[in-house]
Amino acid sequence: MIGLRDEYKTDSQGRRYRVNHAVCVTKSGVQYTFWGVMGFASHEHMEKAFAQRREQIIGDNLQLKSDVDVYNDLNRGKRPAIQIVMDYTEDVAERQELQKMKPKRAEVDVA
Repeated sequence: MIGLRDEYKTDSQGRRYRVNHAVCVTKSGVQYTFWGVMGFASHEHMEKAFAQRREQIIGDNLQLKSDVDVYNDLNRGKRPAIQIVMDYTEDVAERQELQKMKPKRAEVDVA
């Protein structure tokens, strides 16, 4: 079964995008997830969804940096230090260009 976050479509410019976007809210100690559909969800919902996804990415990057730093400390003098670039500007631009070059494929909408 395909989950809500796994539904993608392609726009008229050939950009593949996620259709459904979650916002997590905690009320009285209970976490709720509200889903919004791209093109139908409110602007406020989409802002929150994008901000929360960005925070997840930052958290993943912080953990990656810590893991690399610990590894490098454990192997100091034994191996060259592993360098991790945290500026993704060029990576994102390169991937966008590669996506433009890929042939368009038919998208199947999930019911």
